[in-house]
Amino acid sequence: IVGKDVRLLRIKKEGSLDLAVEGGISTPLGKIVVSAIYDGGAADKHGGIVKGDQIMAVNGKILVDATLPEAQTTLAKSWNSGGDWIDLVIAVSPPKDYEDEVTFF
Repeated sequence: IVGKDVRLLRIKKEGSLDLAVEGGISTPLGKIVVSAIYDGGAADKHGGIVKGDQIMAVNGKILVDATLPEAQTTLAKSWNSGGDWIDLVIAVSPPKDYEDEVTFF
């Protein structure tokens, strides 16, 4: 995928994933993106996914053209199915350039 930093993340199923998503193919975002990662959840413990990252696939199911409900259902089913791991393919959110950076002296 041109211009995107795409990664495969293997997250151990311990407790809950504690990851929220927003967007979907039928929204202005046009893709499924991470809207929140909750402290102490499996996504937080893994550390490889951050708010703004695009979720492109879960356990081999492509989510590039998914609606939000489809993506949420796929994530829940994948998390609650057998196995010790969940595989996420993500496109890393590009770094933000902030004009108003805080400098500590």
